[in-house]
Amino acid sequence: MTADATRLAILSMHTDPLAPLGGDLTGGMNVYAREIAKALASLGVGADVFTRLESDASEREVPLADGARLIRVEAGPREKMDKDAQVEWADAFARGITTFAQENGISYDGVSAHYWLSGLAGEILAKSWGVPLGIRFHTLAALKNDALPSDTRRESDARLSAEPELARTADAILASSPAEARAIGEITGAAEVHVVPCGVDLERFRPHPKNEARARLGLQENAAYILSVGRIERVKGLDRLIEAFAITRKERPVLDARLLHVGGETREGTLRAGESYHAADFASPAQAAEVARLEELAQRLGVSDAIIFAGAKPQEELPLYYSAADLFALPSRYESFGMTAVEAAACGLPTLAFDVGGLSQAVCEGKSGHLIADGDTRAYARKMIQTLENPCERPNLEATQWAESFAWVRIAEAELDIWARLRQGAALSSPHAS
Repeated sequence: MTADATRLAILSMHTDPLAPLGGDLTGGMNVYAREIAKALASLGVGADVFTRLESDASEREVPLADGARLIRVEAGPREKMDKDAQVEWADAFARGITTFAQENGISYDGVSAHYWLSGLAGEILAKSWGVPLGIRFHTLAALKNDALPSDTRRESDARLSAEPELARTADAILASSPAEARAIGEITGAAEVHVVPCGVDLERFRPHPKNEARARLGLQENAAYILSVGRIERVKGLDRLIEAFAITRKERPVLDARLLHVGGETREGTLRAGESYHAADFASPAQAAEVARLEELAQRLGVSDAIIFAGAKPQEELPLYYSAADLFALPSRYESFGMTAVEAAACGLPTLAFDVGGLSQAVCEGKSGHLIADGDTRAYARKMIQTLENPCERPNLEATQWAESFAWVRIAEAELDIWARLRQGAALSSPHAS
């Protein structure tokens, strides 16, 4: 596939790539779908990103870049829906995309599906159009279930059964790391999985002077800030971070350290600098329940006075948070990649993560941060103390250099190479091939 006259349909059915990050369904996948479309467009590939229409107030078509746009398709109620409830609308989503293509006289050269729900619609479209289907699962249900405590909501049986079938029927499977690729092969039996990591916007994510960033965010000048960013759910391991932080406070009582979490859908209202949202402030019942559990844990461990839930922030502000912090904490129980670790690195901030999933791809040991054996909160606390008491030069230039290899245009080039091979294979197998 060359870039000339090529157009891809990119599917993100269950979550809008332009939705605010930090909600129940919004995270790295939203960023990936949006940014890969823009990067492909910069290489001359037309990229239409399709998502489900969730509101009467939403625009049906939004330009993302020259050659890339977001298209919201009618499929089910015009409201936010639980992801598991959307499976019955996958056929309608595919029909809506088909209608859009027909009405606008557009033909697509491939279907790129993100998440299993998009994969269900993608199967229909790829078969109807006679084009290749590529899928990126963004974490398999079996892997997520294995990482979650037993008292946590599990991924649906429909998802568990659909993902191996999608892996068998897709023309290409993309994974964010070698670890994820191996796991996909073991769970689904897929013979080949292409490793293409997530990317980072190097123009947006760059270092800012630490004191300037803190002043703009209203953070204390002399406190040590440990930052975490992402959705508030059990798999993200914020309870493990609080436990490690409590050990740190106990062993270094004179260390003026704060935990600052960015993420989570909050109700209307703003915080004054340094204040924290509480469980009742979160709009999502699931997130409110998780924050309540975390608050109880922090209270029991005697660190509730030093924990700040700042709520979701626009991506434009995230570089300020990365630049203002002293350490980025990624305590997840599982990550297929860990995009925020690369964002932190691009801003010169070291990451401390448990060595799970694909984080060894996103964190370069000793250069952009450190990896700790999964679940060893004492070792995590020791490395936290060491990092805070012996800060590296900020910004960490080794970290920023590491992040440069994840520029979105490089990720798009890797994807485009896969699509070229898929299209070439489809042409050779065509009965009209010479």
